[in-house]
Amino acid sequence: MRHVNTHTAHRHSLTTLVAGICLLLGWLTTSAAASTVKHGLSATTSWVGSPIVLSLVFENITDHQQPVMPNVPGLHITSSGTPSRMSSVQIINGRRTEEATLTYRYLIDAATPGPHALPAMTLHADDKTYSTEPVVLTFLSSDDDNLLRAEIQDVPSHGWLGDTVPATLRILMKPFKNSQIRDGVLSASDMWRQVQIETCRWGPFLESVTTLQTGNRFPKISIAQVENAAGEMERWYAYDIEADLPLLHAGKLDLSDIMVRMNYPMQIGRGRTSFFDPIPSLTITQSRPVTARPTDVQTLVDAPPSQGQPDTWAGAVGQYAFDVTANPADVVVGEPITLTMRITDRGNGRGDLDLLQSPKLERDKSLTKHFRVPDERPGGVVSGNTKIFTQTIRPTSVESTVIPAIPFAFFNTQTGSYDASLSRPIPLSVTSAKHVDASAVAGVLPATDSSTQTELTAVRGGLLANYTDPDMLLAPPVQPGAWWFVLILLFPPVGFAVLAGFQQRRSADRDDPRRGRARKAGKILASKLEVSGGSPEAAATALRGYVADRLGLPAGGLTSDEAVQALRHRGQKELAEDLGTLLQDLERRTYAGGSGSLQPTETDDLRQLAKRMEACVR
Repeated sequence: MRHVNTHTAHRHSLTTLVAGICLLLGWLTTSAAASTVKHGLSATTSWVGSPIVLSLVFENITDHQQPVMPNVPGLHITSSGTPSRMSSVQIINGRRTEEATLTYRYLIDAATPGPHALPAMTLHADDKTYSTEPVVLTFLSSDDDNLLRAEIQDVPSHGWLGDTVPATLRILMKPFKNSQIRDGVLSASDMWRQVQIETCRWGPFLESVTTLQTGNRFPKISIAQVENAAGEMERWYAYDIEADLPLLHAGKLDLSDIMVRMNYPMQIGRGRTSFFDPIPSLTITQSRPVTARPTDVQTLVDAPPSQGQPDTWAGAVGQYAFDVTANPADVVVGEPITLTMRITDRGNGRGDLDLLQSPKLERDKSLTKHFRVPDERPGGVVSGNTKIFTQTIRPTSVESTVIPAIPFAFFNTQTGSYDASLSRPIPLSVTSAKHVDASAVAGVLPATDSSTQTELTAVRGGLLANYTDPDMLLAPPVQPGAWWFVLILLFPPVGFAVLAGFQQRRSADRDDPRRGRARKAGKILASKLEVSGGSPEAAATALRGYVADRLGLPAGGLTSDEAVQALRHRGQKELAEDLGTLLQDLERRTYAGGSGSLQPTETDDLRQLAKRMEACVR
């Protein structure tokens, strides 16, 4: 019989096991890819209005400084959004390799055609310095009035500051035709689809374009006769966009910020959109950017004269009717009375109600004689051709028996002089403040027996009897145990109401995406600021996006000037000025050449501005 050494066998098995584990660990060895920084350009030649994309890629970097773009005259360099992150794991021959990339993308556009030198940039990552190579970028002119034109029509030669005037933006396009293809002519709707709506500068026509875009509608389309470079008349497509232009500055009406941009077709072909299409449709296979700017208009804007200007005038220009109601009409001295003031445009229907301010009641001596009027003026709500303001006043004595006729002053554009619309007097019943007893404070009915009624008296210098200040507010006491009973009773109906409101809000957001964007604008802004890393450029982009979301405008094409103008158009002049100042500072620091990171206090200022906009813009 053969004997086996058990100890030796066990030792051999253990050695085999350890060797296997070591082999397995070696097979699963993890290595990190080398760290580096790369850069690239989508092209070195492009058209004005068609940006070149600059990519900065940080590979396997653990720490880095955010890139700072150089300030190059003639070039406009903006971030395309937040940096993108990617990670991957590869296992080859038992070796595990992990890779991670962080990519910054910037859009480089030129204000004028020609060559532009992009200097070398210095990048810092993982205690190393990387440098890019200088490069010359060439931009070709995209202005071509032989293919695309823009005109401002129907504008009067004169207007008053604060008024609005009608205007039509007419966009003219030469139809594209491929003679080698039967019926190879693009339709007017197909040509309009080539307009880069988000990157155009629409100026005061932005709201009209946004309305068309939201409703998936086209502008008014017609055929126009246009003279070409050879003096021949050609049939072009004409697209008319109408708007009422607010006259915000005295002097010559400036519409130079308007620019229309499109991808004009260069080559078309036929192709099927699906396998089941019986007839191939026309498709654009090649295009190039084309831009057009309207010629200057000759409209002169005059400011209303200072002579004859009433003290209560709040800048209203046009023709208006004024009406006031009061509630309640039976009050005690010092109790609040809510005035509801309705200002109705009775002129040409173009009154800019968003800019309309409430009357200066604090300057109306006939009103302030017997009523206390706050200095702060309320914001209004526009409903149709009427703007509604509410203001609280308080009678100061029993002699306040009537709210006098209140004038609403405006500059009449038809007569060229100041005018006023008077509200009707409102009779009041005002009584003196009564002594306050304990039963009234407790919120119960007074006892019928006068002997049980106890007047409040001074106790150790505390609560005083017969305190008649109209601003005094007294709350009835509540028993501690009553709160639970009240909460139990209110929970089911309140819960149902909250749920119903939530469902209604979700349904409204689906029907109107702009409403949902406006409601979530604050959260979106906070999220973008959190990932901005203190970048002034990212903060400016986030702020413009917030304005677009709050006002229901397309974010991609909203410039800083358009954001400021949109707020002014809604009557928020002070807020618009603060926004313009902040955006200018952020843009200046973006191209200042240093790191220029925002301080925590500056970020707080930005958030405070957003909160003000949240409260003022509904």
